[in-house]
Amino acid sequence: MRPATFVVAWLAWLALGTLIGRGLEGRAPWTGGLAGAALLLGVDAALIRTIHALVPVAPATGALRIVAAVLAIELALYAVHRAMHASPWLWRWHRLHHAPTPLRWHRAWQLHPIDAALFALTIAGATWLVGGTVFAAAVVVARRLWTVVLHAARRWPASAADRWLATPAFHHRHHDEAAPAANFASTLAVLDRLGGTWAPATDRPRRPTPAAAPRARPAR
Repeated sequence: MRPATFVVAWLAWLALGTLIGRGLEGRAPWTGGLAGAALLLGVDAALIRTIHALVPVAPATGALRIVAAVLAIELALYAVHRAMHASPWLWRWHRLHHAPTPLRWHRAWQLHPIDAALFALTIAGATWLVGGTVFAAAVVVARRLWTVVLHAARRWPASAADRWLATPAFHHRHHDEAAPAANFASTLAVLDRLGGTWAPATDRPRRPTPAAAPRARPAR
Protein backbone atom coordinates (compact mmCIF):
# COMPACT_ATOMS: atom_id res chain seq x y z
CA MET A 1 0.00 0.00 0.00
CA ARG A 2 1.44 3.35 -1.03
CA PRO A 3 1.71 6.14 1.60
CA ALA A 4 -0.92 8.24 -0.18
CA THR A 5 -3.32 5.30 -0.25
CA PHE A 6 -2.68 4.65 3.43
CA VAL A 7 -3.44 8.26 4.34
CA VAL A 8 -6.66 8.22 2.31
CA ALA A 9 -7.71 4.96 3.99
CA TRP A 10 -6.89 6.39 7.43
CA LEU A 11 -8.93 9.53 6.75
CA ALA A 12 -11.83 7.43 5.46
CA TRP A 13 -11.66 5.28 8.60
CA LEU A 14 -11.69 8.41 10.75
CA ALA A 15 -14.67 9.81 8.89
CA LEU A 16 -16.67 6.60 9.10
CA GLY A 17 -15.84 6.00 12.76
CA THR A 18 -16.68 9.60 13.62
CA LEU A 19 -19.98 9.36 11.78
CA ILE A 20 -20.92 6.24 13.72
CA GLY A 21 -19.69 7.51 17.07
CA ARG A 22 -21.26 10.94 16.82
CA GLY A 23 -24.48 9.39 15.60
CA LEU A 24 -24.62 7.17 18.67
CA GLU A 25 -23.71 9.84 21.20
CA GLY A 26 -25.86 12.58 19.71
CA ARG A 27 -24.84 16.03 20.93
CA ALA A 28 -22.19 14.84 23.36
CA PRO A 29 -19.37 17.42 23.41
CA TRP A 30 -16.01 16.83 21.74
CA THR A 31 -13.12 16.05 24.02
CA GLY A 32 -9.44 16.81 23.74
CA GLY A 33 -8.72 13.09 23.52
CA LEU A 34 -10.15 12.81 20.02
CA ALA A 35 -7.07 14.23 18.27
CA GLY A 36 -4.76 11.97 20.24
CA ALA A 37 -6.93 8.94 19.54
CA ALA A 38 -6.96 9.76 15.81
CA LEU A 39 -3.17 10.02 15.81
CA LEU A 40 -2.82 6.73 17.66
CA LEU A 41 -5.17 5.12 15.15
CA GLY A 42 -2.84 6.15 12.33
CA VAL A 43 0.32 4.99 14.12
CA ASP A 44 -1.25 1.69 15.17
CA ALA A 45 -2.69 1.06 11.71
CA ALA A 46 0.75 1.54 10.14
CA LEU A 47 2.27 -0.79 12.72
CA ILE A 48 -0.39 -3.45 12.15
CA ARG A 49 0.05 -3.17 8.37
CA THR A 50 3.80 -3.74 8.74
CA ILE A 51 3.36 -6.78 10.96
CA HIS A 52 0.82 -8.41 8.66
CA ALA A 53 3.08 -7.75 5.70
CA LEU A 54 5.79 -9.74 7.47
CA VAL A 55 3.39 -12.55 8.39
CA PRO A 56 1.16 -12.91 5.31
CA VAL A 57 -1.99 -15.00 5.51
CA ALA A 58 -2.97 -17.60 2.96
CA PRO A 59 -5.87 -17.29 0.52
CA ALA A 60 -9.25 -18.68 1.51
CA THR A 61 -9.45 -22.47 1.24
CA GLY A 62 -12.96 -23.32 2.41
CA ALA A 63 -15.62 -22.45 4.95
CA LEU A 64 -14.26 -24.71 7.69
CA ARG A 65 -10.80 -23.15 7.43
CA ILE A 66 -12.33 -19.67 7.66
CA VAL A 67 -14.37 -20.61 10.75
CA ALA A 68 -11.32 -22.22 12.35
CA ALA A 69 -9.25 -19.09 11.71
CA VAL A 70 -11.89 -16.77 13.17
CA LEU A 71 -12.26 -18.95 16.28
CA ALA A 72 -8.49 -19.17 16.71
CA ILE A 73 -8.21 -15.39 16.47
CA GLU A 74 -10.97 -14.82 19.01
CA LEU A 75 -9.52 -17.31 21.48
CA ALA A 76 -6.01 -15.87 21.15
CA LEU A 77 -7.23 -12.28 21.54
CA TYR A 78 -9.17 -13.26 24.66
CA ALA A 79 -6.05 -14.83 26.19
CA VAL A 80 -3.82 -11.85 25.36
CA HIS A 81 -6.36 -9.29 26.57
CA ARG A 82 -6.77 -11.16 29.83
CA ALA A 83 -2.99 -11.25 30.26
CA MET A 84 -2.82 -7.48 29.72
CA HIS A 85 -4.95 -7.02 32.83
CA ALA A 86 -3.23 -9.69 34.93
CA SER A 87 0.39 -8.75 34.22
CA PRO A 88 1.68 -5.47 35.73
CA TRP A 89 4.24 -5.27 32.92
CA LEU A 90 1.61 -5.53 30.17
CA TRP A 91 -0.83 -3.33 32.12
CA ARG A 92 1.57 -0.37 31.96
CA TRP A 93 0.79 -0.18 28.24
CA HIS A 94 -2.82 -1.33 28.26
CA ARG A 95 -3.83 1.18 30.94
CA LEU A 96 -3.80 3.90 28.28
CA HIS A 97 -6.99 2.36 26.92
CA HIS A 98 -8.48 2.46 30.42
CA ALA A 99 -7.71 6.11 31.15
CA PRO A 100 -9.72 7.59 34.08
CA THR A 101 -11.96 9.66 31.80
CA PRO A 102 -15.59 9.16 30.77
CA LEU A 103 -16.01 6.38 28.22
CA ARG A 104 -16.39 7.79 24.70
CA TRP A 105 -16.63 6.28 21.24
CA HIS A 106 -13.11 7.31 20.25
CA ARG A 107 -11.67 5.38 23.21
CA ALA A 108 -11.71 2.46 20.76
CA TRP A 109 -8.72 4.12 19.04
CA GLN A 110 -6.89 5.03 22.24
CA LEU A 111 -4.50 2.11 22.16
CA HIS A 112 -0.78 2.15 22.96
CA PRO A 113 1.37 1.06 19.97
CA ILE A 114 2.81 -1.81 22.03
CA ASP A 115 -0.73 -3.02 22.68
CA ALA A 116 -1.52 -2.69 18.98
CA ALA A 117 1.60 -4.67 18.08
CA LEU A 118 0.69 -7.45 20.53
CA PHE A 119 -2.83 -7.69 19.14
CA ALA A 120 -1.54 -7.68 15.56
CA LEU A 121 1.01 -10.40 16.31
CA THR A 122 -1.71 -12.41 18.02
CA ILE A 123 -4.01 -12.18 14.99
CA ALA A 124 -1.23 -12.96 12.53
CA GLY A 125 0.01 -15.87 14.62
CA ALA A 126 -3.45 -17.37 15.08
CA THR A 127 -4.29 -17.19 11.38
CA TRP A 128 -0.92 -18.65 10.44
CA LEU A 129 -1.26 -21.47 12.98
CA VAL A 130 -4.48 -22.79 11.45
CA GLY A 131 -3.55 -21.97 7.88
CA GLY A 132 -5.50 -18.75 8.12
CA THR A 133 -7.34 -16.93 5.41
CA VAL A 134 -7.48 -13.43 4.05
CA PHE A 135 -11.21 -13.42 4.78
CA ALA A 136 -10.66 -14.28 8.45
CA ALA A 137 -8.23 -11.39 8.83
CA ALA A 138 -10.68 -9.09 7.05
CA VAL A 139 -13.39 -10.03 9.54
CA VAL A 140 -11.18 -8.87 12.40
CA VAL A 141 -10.35 -5.61 10.63
CA ALA A 142 -14.02 -4.91 9.91
CA ARG A 143 -14.80 -5.57 13.56
CA ARG A 144 -12.73 -2.51 14.47
CA LEU A 145 -15.72 -0.39 13.47
CA TRP A 146 -17.85 -2.33 15.96
CA THR A 147 -15.45 -1.25 18.72
CA VAL A 148 -16.62 2.33 18.12
CA VAL A 149 -20.11 1.15 19.03
CA LEU A 150 -18.82 -0.80 22.04
CA HIS A 151 -17.25 2.33 23.54
CA ALA A 152 -20.02 4.82 22.78
CA ALA A 153 -21.26 6.81 25.78
CA ARG A 154 -24.92 5.90 25.75
CA ARG A 155 -27.22 3.56 27.61
CA TRP A 156 -27.46 0.02 26.26
CA PRO A 157 -29.94 -2.37 27.85
CA ALA A 158 -28.55 -5.65 29.11
CA SER A 159 -29.95 -8.69 27.33
CA ALA A 160 -29.51 -12.42 26.87
CA ALA A 161 -27.14 -11.67 23.98
CA ASP A 162 -24.56 -10.43 26.51
CA ARG A 163 -23.95 -14.04 27.51
CA TRP A 164 -22.89 -15.00 24.01
CA LEU A 165 -21.65 -11.91 22.17
CA ALA A 166 -19.64 -8.81 23.02
CA THR A 167 -22.33 -6.14 23.13
CA PRO A 168 -21.95 -2.50 24.24
CA ALA A 169 -23.46 -3.36 27.64
CA PHE A 170 -21.06 -6.31 27.97
CA HIS A 171 -18.06 -4.11 27.17
CA HIS A 172 -19.18 -1.25 29.43
CA ARG A 173 -18.79 -3.68 32.32
CA HIS A 174 -15.22 -4.31 31.16
CA HIS A 175 -14.52 -0.58 31.58
CA ASP A 176 -15.91 -0.40 35.11
CA GLU A 177 -12.57 0.36 36.76
CA ALA A 178 -13.98 0.00 40.28
CA ALA A 179 -14.89 -3.66 39.72
CA PRO A 180 -12.73 -6.75 39.21
CA ALA A 181 -11.55 -7.09 35.61
CA ALA A 182 -13.96 -9.12 33.50
CA ASN A 183 -15.49 -9.47 30.03
CA PHE A 184 -12.32 -9.66 27.93
CA ALA A 185 -13.75 -11.21 24.77
CA SER A 186 -13.50 -9.27 21.53
CA THR A 187 -16.61 -10.75 19.92
CA LEU A 188 -17.59 -14.03 21.59
CA ALA A 189 -18.66 -13.40 25.19
CA VAL A 190 -19.06 -17.15 25.61
CA LEU A 191 -15.26 -17.30 25.94
CA ASP A 192 -15.54 -15.33 29.18
CA ARG A 193 -18.15 -17.76 30.43
CA LEU A 194 -15.88 -20.69 29.65
CA GLY A 195 -12.89 -18.88 31.18
CA GLY A 196 -14.70 -17.83 34.35
CA THR A 197 -14.31 -14.09 33.63
CA TRP A 198 -17.85 -13.24 32.58
CA ALA A 199 -19.75 -10.61 34.59
CA PRO A 200 -23.30 -9.25 34.18
CA ALA A 201 -23.48 -6.39 31.69
CA THR A 202 -23.76 -2.74 32.69
CA ASP A 203 -26.49 -0.81 30.89
CA ARG A 204 -24.74 2.54 31.23
CA PRO A 205 -21.03 3.41 30.94
CA ARG A 206 -19.59 4.29 34.32
CA ARG A 207 -18.07 7.76 34.77
CA PRO A 208 -14.73 7.11 36.47
CA THR A 209 -13.57 9.17 39.40
CA PRO A 210 -10.00 9.92 40.55
CA ALA A 211 -10.47 7.33 43.28
CA ALA A 212 -11.24 4.73 40.63
CA ALA A 213 -8.21 5.39 38.44
CA PRO A 214 -7.15 2.37 36.38
CA ARG A 215 -4.75 -0.06 37.95
CA ALA A 216 -3.65 -3.61 37.34
CA ARG A 217 -6.71 -5.65 38.28
CA PRO A 218 -6.66 -9.43 38.64
CA ALA A 219 -9.27 -11.22 36.59
CA ARG A 220 -12.26 -12.70 38.27
